[in-house]
Amino acid sequence: MVEDQGWRGMLKALHAEGWRSYAFVIFLIACIGIFFLMPRQSARDALLAITPGQMPACDSPPTRHMLAQAVSGSPAARTQGLVLQKVGSLRDAFPGVAEYGGRRTCLGEVYTNAGHVAVTAILTWTTPQRDEVHLNVLWPF
Repeated sequence: MVEDQGWRGMLKALHAEGWRSYAFVIFLIACIGIFFLMPRQSARDALLAITPGQMPACDSPPTRHMLAQAVSGSPAARTQGLVLQKVGSLRDAFPGVAEYGGRRTCLGEVYTNAGHVAVTAILTWTTPQRDEVHLNVLWPF
């Protein structure tokens, strides 16, 4: 009877170790899958990169990203708890004029926890090589 309990105990121990090893293998496969399926930082950087000499369009990913950063980093966001929910539509303020004097003016909507606001965003070249852009947001209030 004692040997039988030992055998059962040993079987339970093997089963427990087997379960742990299966769990480890599943965890390892999940980690490898996440590694290959998750977008890389370089892919994100490529999406947000601008072509030197070409002013980004108003509705382009770099412009939307800069506008989202400007709203999230604004004094109202820091002091009043303003939280960006969505950058709405963005369009050229002057259709047909891509760039005038190194600037592009965009009109858009920003949705926050305080409501939605129409904003004007001005894109400006910051270097003579035209490879960096600055976005300035004009708030209506």
